[in-house]
Amino acid sequence: MKLSEYKNEQAIEILAKLLGPVSKIMTDIKVKNLFEKGTTKIEMAQVLLENYSHEIIEILAIIDGIPVEKYEVNVFTLPKKLLEILNDEELSDFFELQGQNLAQTSFGSAMANTEATEEM
Repeated sequence: MKLSEYKNEQAIEILAKLLGPVSKIMTDIKVKNLFEKGTTKIEMAQVLLENYSHEIIEILAIIDGIPVEKYEVNVFTLPKKLLEILNDEELSDFFELQGQNLAQTSFGSAMANTEATEEM
C-alpha cells in the first residue's frame, strides 16, 4: 500500500510510526547530502542498505502494515520494495522534508537576548 493511500487516523498512526526511523536516517549528513545533490536511486539504495538496514525493514513493515518482528524480505523482494519507496514521489518528498527539518540549525547566539524592546 502506498503511503498516500492511508487516510485520517490510520495516516496519523503510520506517520507517528515512521518518524523514528525516518529521522534517524535523515539526520545522517551523508544521506542528506545525497538527497540534496540528486544522486541516483541505486546509489541512494546502496547507502541506505549499508547503513540503515534495520530502519529500512522497519519502514517497509510500517508501510505494509505488518509487525516489524514478522516482516520478511529477501534478496529479490527487498530491492523492488526499496525502489518502490524511492520512486514514490510523495514518500521521497516526505524524506526530503524530514531531512531539511531535522538538519536545520538554530540562528543566533544561545546567549543573545531576543526579547522585544520598547521604543519611544
